Amino acid sequence: MRKRTKLKDIADALGVSITTVSRALNNKIDINQQTKRKILELAADLDYRPNNLAISLRKNKVNNVVGVVIPEINHYFFATVLKGIMAKAHQNNYLVIVGESQHKNNKEKQVLEEFMEHGVNGILLAPCQGSNFEDNVLPLIHRRIPTVVMDRMYEDYKGNYVLSDDFHGAFIAVNHLIEMGYKRIAHIGSTDSRSVGTQRRRGYLASLKKAGIKEIQDLIELVDLTDTELGVKAGYLAAKKLLSRKNPPDAIFTVTDDVALGVYQYAKEFNISIPKDLGIVGFSNSMFSQHISPGLSTVEQNGVAMGALSFDFFFQALHSNGSVFQKVFESKLIIRESSGA
Repeated sequence: MRKRTKLKDIADALGVSITTVSRALNNKIDINQQTKRKILELAADLDYRPNNLAISLRKNKVNNVVGVVIPEINHYFFATVLKGIMAKAHQNNYLVIVGESQHKNNKEKQVLEEFMEHGVNGILLAPCQGSNFEDNVLPLIHRRIPTVVMDRMYEDYKGNYVLSDDFHGAFIAVNHLIEMGYKRIAHIGSTDSRSVGTQRRRGYLASLKKAGIKEIQDLIELVDLTDTELGVKAGYLAAKKLLSRKNPPDAIFTVTDDVALGVYQYAKEFNISIPKDLGIVGFSNSMFSQHISPGLSTVEQNGVAMGALSFDFFFQALHSNGSVFQKVFESKLIIRESSGA
């Protein structure tokens, strides 16, 4: 897909200012006619189209606008985060513009650039797995646009953020399985190198270590979760690998509830009883987790509260003089029938 042409692209190509390009395209008279002709010709060649939303916002003087970027709109957790943001934005008379990165770094960068072009007051960003801090977030910092990072953490990031304690959530989930008497506890994790997948895997390993259980690499399967629909399928295929081994696990801790649902499907297909033959604990407390049978034990992420606080942090950062706002939400284990309770 061809990248949308911006005023800056035309300005850079001709060595003129963005203001000059804007005045030419808006048919202003106080501009050199030869320069104007070159700008109009290049704009036509590059198929330049004005950003009607940005123009509308400027004309109507809508000053209260916040941009939200999430990897996937139809993902349960991100939908709850968005719900919390929208509620707080409404209370404070803010317009919310939502962009979806589709788990792609270049798409995330494009959305952020468009938001900056719109002149948003701030940005709430849930980074995609491969998000590049220097390319995507640093330009926001340089422009002094109040930014709050949500869910995933960048290495050595010192700015505003709202996270959930993925490490502790995984730790208590696995500890619960150990307390319930399960001996060979597997983990279906994420290939995500960012904090989410890494911290949940670290929590799993730390819980085993504390209990004196030796780490077994054959009990760890990492899957690609860059699409919600892939989660269930990935869980099914990972469960197939784990449960087909000579010495299979008797419990599985999954990085998300979607992955756990895939494990459920495999277990049902091959008459594996949950929780008698296989204990399962997921992560997220998704809407379906309490409605499937048996109910899925899972770690709760309070997405609504995280979204609401993210907006609060943006609002406070907007009206403060360089203050930084950070919060890590404590994870809570929701115990249901799938873990033998």
